[in-house]
Amino acid sequence: MDIKINEERITWDPKRLLIAGYTGKDQDSVKRHIEELKEIGVPAPPRVPMIYDLTTELLTTENSISVVRKDTSGEAEVVLVQIQGKWFIGLGSDHTDRVLEAVNIQKSKQVCSKPISAQFWSLDEVENRWDEIEIKSWVIMNGEEREYQLGKLEAFLSPKELLSIIRERGYDSEDMVVFCGTLPLLAGEFIFGDTFRAELYDRLTDRRIELSYDIKILKDAEEV
Repeated sequence: MDIKINEERITWDPKRLLIAGYTGKDQDSVKRHIEELKEIGVPAPPRVPMIYDLTTELLTTENSISVVRKDTSGEAEVVLVQIQGKWFIGLGSDHTDRVLEAVNIQKSKQVCSKPISAQFWSLDEVENRWDEIEIKSWVIMNGEEREYQLGKLEAFLSPKELLSIIRERGYDSEDMVVFCGTLPLLAGEFIFGDTFRAELYDRLTDRRIELSYDIKILKDAEEV
């Protein structure tokens, strides 16, 4: 996989992909989110936060993914990546099958590609202002763009806290990718759009990491 660390292009081979869920600092808000998900059929997690171990083959920097049926949607997340013992941050989308999610959350994540940005920043450079970094996402449907998520990284566990939990649970490995959790949806419901777009913004340096991809619907064999 070819990515860009600050201004340097490198080829990188990730060895593990972890998706962290229910990572909010505000545990009351996390509980409300769990209740909201239960109302649409998504089972409550057995522990918080949850760590889902997935194959790295899902990771992609391409500008489109393919899915079966229009029952999937993206969610903007900060992504931590470990390269040669150092940590960097970028942007990703935990694209998920929402129908399958009501049956098995890990399977619903495993069946969808995980788009990530090709641009990353050194974690050391931004960790002291982690809380102030902004994250946004938009969904484009039928040519109309709608704001989908909006917030700051202060809503989530810090990288040190999350990585400590990951190590305690025995998931640690070299060259790891960690999706750090997602913000609530502004509309309060999933939007199954044609394009998903997200942005990570460091206001202090006026730097942005951007992610955008199209969602292509494959022909469903059961409906032919």
